[in-house]
Amino acid sequence: MFGKRIALVSMLLMLSIMLGGCDTAAPQSPTVPNAQNENSQTGTESGKTVKPGQDTMTMTVYFATKDAANLISEKYVVPKNSHPAQTAMELLIAGTKNPDLVAVFPAGTKLRNISVKDHIAYVDFNDSLIKNNKGGSALEILLVGAIVNTLTEFHDIQKVQILVEGKKIDTISGHMDIGEPLSRSEKIIKKSK
Repeated sequence: MFGKRIALVSMLLMLSIMLGGCDTAAPQSPTVPNAQNENSQTGTESGKTVKPGQDTMTMTVYFATKDAANLISEKYVVPKNSHPAQTAMELLIAGTKNPDLVAVFPAGTKLRNISVKDHIAYVDFNDSLIKNNKGGSALEILLVGAIVNTLTEFHDIQKVQILVEGKKIDTISGHMDIGEPLSRSEKIIKKSK
């Protein structure tokens, strides 16, 4: 029992040290036009509002907590379109305006393509996802979790295959195997009270 506590304290201390050097600045990416963040104080993500009478859809996007321990969902109201999964990924890459949350994508990351086949989303990013990634194991878990959990919010997506420059990769920064399609992880999501 005592040995388990020491191991747990040691792991938490190591995680704190690793995360101390993580860059929590949101990457500079284009925002999705006309997206309204229901959680933001201003009511809009990009400074524009959805036009009255315009068909809309609500999306759930996941961002990391400042302590890099969990993901928290944010809901966005966006103009209805024929590519909602792409819109969700663009919102995720653009980052959050919520000061209590941090973006998970490395600077310069861009979505190249997204497609869905047999309930698996194939999401393809440019190589900035790997080249500009500064995080350790916690940030990699949060990044992958944010991608997978955001996309599996859609009823037709059950798993997610992450690609870089059109190719499967084994890992983003060496801490997590992403060579096969990944399922949703509820454990990493912080439930609202």
